[in-house]
Amino acid sequence: MYLVKDIGGAICLMAAALVLLGTWPVVLAVLERRGRLPQHTYLDYSITNFLAAVLIALTFGQIGADTPETPNFLTQLAQPQDYWPSIMFALAGGVVITLGTVATQYGWAYVGLSVTEVMASSLKVVIGTTLNYFLDGRINRAEVLFPGVGCFLIAACLGSLVHSSNAADNQEKLSNSRNYSTGTRQRRISPNTSFK
Repeated sequence: MYLVKDIGGAICLMAAALVLLGTWPVVLAVLERRGRLPQHTYLDYSITNFLAAVLIALTFGQIGADTPETPNFLTQLAQPQDYWPSIMFALAGGVVITLGTVATQYGWAYVGLSVTEVMASSLKVVIGTTLNYFLDGRINRAEVLFPGVGCFLIAACLGSLVHSSNAADNQEKLSNSRNYSTGTRQRRISPNTSFK
């Protein structure tokens, strides 16, 4: 496995990462102009990260001597591991958070940032805190933890109510503006209108 051990190599890798990070939004902007939906940005980002990780593991992870101290990637993968359940749990968590972020981007597109951000953040806290409480063997104090979680759940419900109320208000404003613009247009066309 190839390991960077000097400062110069680390700085070169950091510079390459910054260049690639800076070009990524430009690539997405070009794709969006060519018809790619902006809601798929995070999905594109996640797939690209996964493919880059696989490519790096199969190239840089195989370079160099295969020693017990620094085994190559495929050697490590072939060895029996005691922590496979933890690896699979981390993979499942990554899939779930990616799907959640894609759903959040669709929410931004359909209902706007203000409502989506409140609801998504609140639900992340509620679900994440509840799962961590049970996964950590209930070491946290429930009487302190869950009133805060309840507040986030209330915030998510209120955000949903605000959105439905705003949608009704916007619909009424749009219908009134159409009536107003139609009325003014008729007044302009009418020949009997006198201007003072």
